Amino acid sequence: MTRPLRGCARCGHRLAADNLGPVCGPCQRTATHTRSAPPKLPAEFWQADQMRDALASWHLGRVIHAYRTHPHHRQTLSQELVSGWLGLTQPQLSRLENGRAPEELSKLIHYSDVLGIPAGLLWFDRPGEPRARAPFCEPLPTVAQTSLLGVEMADDGDDAWRVVAEVGEVVIVAVDRRTFLAGGAAGVWAKGTTALPASRPEVARNVVVHLNAQIDGFYAAEAALGPYPVIPSVLAQQKLTNHLTETARSEDRQDLLRTGAAYGGLLTWLYQDAGDLAAATGWANQTLELAHRVGDTQLIRHALVNKAMIFTDRRDGRGTLDLTAAALADQTRLCAKVRVQALQQAAHGHALVGDRTAVDVALDEAAAVLPRVDDDYPWFNACRRTPGYIEAQRATCYNRLGLGAAARTLWEEVIAGLPPAARRDAGVYRARLAVSCAQAGQPEAAVEAVGQAVAVAVETGSARLRGELHAVWRQLTPWHGTQPGHEVAELLATLEED
Repeated sequence: MTRPLRGCARCGHRLAADNLGPVCGPCQRTATHTRSAPPKLPAEFWQADQMRDALASWHLGRVIHAYRTHPHHRQTLSQELVSGWLGLTQPQLSRLENGRAPEELSKLIHYSDVLGIPAGLLWFDRPGEPRARAPFCEPLPTVAQTSLLGVEMADDGDDAWRVVAEVGEVVIVAVDRRTFLAGGAAGVWAKGTTALPASRPEVARNVVVHLNAQIDGFYAAEAALGPYPVIPSVLAQQKLTNHLTETARSEDRQDLLRTGAAYGGLLTWLYQDAGDLAAATGWANQTLELAHRVGDTQLIRHALVNKAMIFTDRRDGRGTLDLTAAALADQTRLCAKVRVQALQQAAHGHALVGDRTAVDVALDEAAAVLPRVDDDYPWFNACRRTPGYIEAQRATCYNRLGLGAAARTLWEEVIAGLPPAARRDAGVYRARLAVSCAQAGQPEAAVEAVGQAVAVAVETGSARLRGELHAVWRQLTPWHGTQPGHEVAELLATLEED
């Protein structure tokens, strides 16, 4: 039985067979883009992953960007349209989406009210709309008794504090936003009350030592768990650092600015791994600003390399080399760690522009400097913590250059030396191994590596790893119609279902 032909209620044109609504697609888009106010949206709109992730960042600019690009609209809403709803200009909205998180409560209330964001999903209260807790994850075991920053927390039956994982001295904790903000928005783990004593300058130095000691543990946690479980805890520590900086004495304040820059660099990396380059860029810019305010040469050069990493992710080789050249200027002033960091990133820039000789020169120099890394900076310790670090960078560069056979040999050696805790790294490396197998004309070997990498991608949610896996599919183009191609397609399909 054939379905009766249906026409658009607005223009009269025939509706597509899969369009169950009364209006055709063009009319829907026209109606959306000429609205004077935002549409009413179903509850499912706010439960989409991109909205949940944006709301979890506590950055209303990212929430607005996720709102504009939501597939529910069928077409991205322009900044011109949405800025009009919010009472902004298009450039103002662009700065809001790409800059630092807005903190003025009146603006947060206004923007969220205009867009109709449910109060229970917000990290602040709107007048007359107290929030009910809206968990973004499945219930986890409660914390019976733990101590962070010297604050004891007894279990009183409240599940606001939930241990996700312990990695070394770092405890990854899921905390509902209402409890966090009730603690003075400082990020101190004290169950709804601020844990800072009245003489805040006295406590600042001890807290700085503690905060710095956690940074390497957060990097290790991200390597094991992926970015999403780690980001909320790091954001909380960053807020604590900012809070203390506002009231600290001059000497303590400089130390806190350094710590804030170190956490900014960590957040840059976490958001890169989560696939949010706009957020990563915002944190990279903040890190560089703080480094200049401190006047620490090593930190400034570290921040420049952080920005170069984003250019590499965007496959901008020239931009990567510009920033790494600036970071390496007058190398006699640089500690060994910063030189290694800048040299290995420069190698990626050389690979992107197709210069193998320059790749090997940069990485050979980095390998020679690596044994001299002995500073106490709390960042970029992966270079001495990760076995085969330099050769992993070399293999990645060879992948970029299309040198599959050479890259495969290196990947097999590097993967064999990884510790079990480096779960995310193992997944990324196996995806890159699959790329090298495809480049070397060995699709069957690529299938096995893809299978192992997909399992890690599902487990960690790493956007970086998912991107690497999609790169494998592009490399396997000549075999898409063969059995190995079909097997890889089935494996990658599980990522879409996840």
